Amino acid sequence: MALTREQSVHTYSSASGGNTYYFDVVVDAAGLVSVRNIRTPLGPLCGATTTLPQTVMDDMAIAIEIVALLQLESEVDSGTVVFSGETSRPVVIPGGTLNNTNYRVVYTTPDATVLQTISKTITGFTAEAATAYGTALVPITVSYSVLVKTAQTSDLSGVITIADTDAGSKAIVFAVPLTTDQYRVLLEPRGFFDAHVPTVTKLKTGFTVELGHVPPPATSVDVGYDVFV
Repeated sequence: MALTREQSVHTYSSASGGNTYYFDVVVDAAGLVSVRNIRTPLGPLCGATTTLPQTVMDDMAIAIEIVALLQLESEVDSGTVVFSGETSRPVVIPGGTLNNTNYRVVYTTPDATVLQTISKTITGFTAEAATAYGTALVPITVSYSVLVKTAQTSDLSGVITIADTDAGSKAIVFAVPLTTDQYRVLLEPRGFFDAHVPTVTKLKTGFTVELGHVPPPATSVDVGYDVFV
């Protein structure tokens, strides 16, 4: 049996002037993205899309971009790991999920503690804290996401280097501006330090990563980033 994906369909809705419009954003086997099957609750629309309200056409453009981004990056696994006074905890990734170790792990801790990933294999990794994290009486649960690229290159993910001369922050500029600033940025500091993206810096053209400190003279730190719309 030779199974081949011919297309993926993402259905969206857009409201304008008291009417609701539905449309499918289709990704074919060649990776081309297009809008098809425009309709209302009364049935399919006939005629050119130029008869649609401008706000609906704008939403279609945003939907196309969102689906295109989904083709570039993917969250292949997620879950939680519990610290009860340890400095590190192993995490298992289901067999068959990955075929290489070119993935990144992003953590969400309840108290902003920074964790890093070590000992990566295709079936797991180790989440490490700088000091003993949690206690036996008060364990701490940490959420994690395993991220991979599904394309060879992407302007929406990468690693930036922040040097001492950058004064603790550095801007990321998208090669092509997004049509929305309502995106999510996940950061992976390469070490035990804080890094964040101030909301006011999130623009359609890019965003800024800020550290909680300025690196010492003649040193730098690396921060991995992924953008999700």
